[in-house]
Amino acid sequence: MRKQGEGQLGLDLLKHHGLAVPQVVTVARRFLIMEYLSPGEPSPHAAGEALAHLHAVRQPAFGLSHNTYLATLLQNNRESSDWADFYWRQRLSPVLESLTEYTEREQDLWKRFSARTQALLKSCPFPALLHGDLWAGNLYYSGYGPVFIDPACYAGDPLVDIAMTRLFGGFDAEFYAAYAANSPRREEAERFIRIYQIYPLLVHAKLFGGAYYRRAAAIRDSY
Repeated sequence: MRKQGEGQLGLDLLKHHGLAVPQVVTVARRFLIMEYLSPGEPSPHAAGEALAHLHAVRQPAFGLSHNTYLATLLQNNRESSDWADFYWRQRLSPVLESLTEYTEREQDLWKRFSARTQALLKSCPFPALLHGDLWAGNLYYSGYGPVFIDPACYAGDPLVDIAMTRLFGGFDAEFYAAYAANSPRREEAERFIRIYQIYPLLVHAKLFGGAYYRRAAAIRDSY
């Protein structure tokens, strides 16, 4: 029941910060029952604008007051003032240590990558509340507009959510244009986005196998 309960907490957080989410009817041991929302026409402009408004609210620290799940993986959200340290110690490192591909040679390559990207990640402007698992299946276009579901919330760099949307597709140019029009311009945004795609790729490697690990390592090696 813990994962489902935390799913409801995530939905409540998004709703509190202005995003449309479905109402939870029941929390059970293995699932959430949520209200039915009839499907509507896609409104990517409204979705991009809503995400930008979520990301505009400054949070007190990176992380969250409670842990969350990404798929079946428990995320350590212990709060921190150092985003570069948080992303390495509480996102990448725990997943890497669980993978058979994390050999002694690979450990050295990942540690070099962490050292090379520290300064860039430390330039993250401020912590924002993230959806945390924003792939196309977690954005539903209802008759009332875009609705966000199944979050894995914590506070981090807003580009983490953008990186996830671009990793597996399903978001069009109108979505990104609306997001950009309502967000400050970020220098070197593409470099951040590629770094942030590593985490979900490693999670997929843990769940589904090594092809995802090779994609993550290719991004690492490009730095």
